[in-house]
Amino acid sequence: MESHLYSIGIGVIALIALGRAALVLYIFFGRSLSYRKRAVATPAAWTDFVAYPEPPLLFALTLFLWITHENPAQPATLELTRVFVGVAVALTALALLLWSVRAFPTVAVGHYVLPDQEIVTNGAYAYVRHPIYAVVILIWVSVAIGFASLVAGLITVGYVIPAHVIYSRSEEKMMLEHFGDAYRAYRRNTGAFFPRLRKPAPAASAP
Repeated sequence: MESHLYSIGIGVIALIALGRAALVLYIFFGRSLSYRKRAVATPAAWTDFVAYPEPPLLFALTLFLWITHENPAQPATLELTRVFVGVAVALTALALLLWSVRAFPTVAVGHYVLPDQEIVTNGAYAYVRHPIYAVVILIWVSVAIGFASLVAGLITVGYVIPAHVIYSRSEEKMMLEHFGDAYRAYRRNTGAFFPRLRKPAPAASAP
């Protein structure tokens, strides 16, 4: 029974990670390329592409770990707990992804501003500015924990998190240039990747 649950847990983690990576590829070719042709803002500095290698890297590493992983015949309590924690993190990421896409169904890959685009402030975006980037981090964490992979953990800390911090700052620069004070006010009231624990103080009014 424990071995069966362990196997299911590993499968859930792997499928969520692989599914998310495949979804990014699908959106890129099915939506993002056409968006860039009609966008009014399409920044193209290296910071706007630093996160691009992440989805194929996630797909390749997850597939390798899943194929080469040997499920223990009698998993120890610590092993089961580790996998269950990984599943919980992966399911949290999936729920956040679905919530984000529901609020922003036309989301695509890359940085752009469409002619009729507005700042998304509903759903998950009411609490954080970059919920989908938080999803990325959570999925990598789930893979590292579930498979007990030091490599996945090092990639998460050494590349995924720093890359998405840089990537998000580049996006916010674009949004500030295009939306100005409206985005500045939105940024003041929401966290970047995770909700703020304390409500920010109101902006000082001009004399």
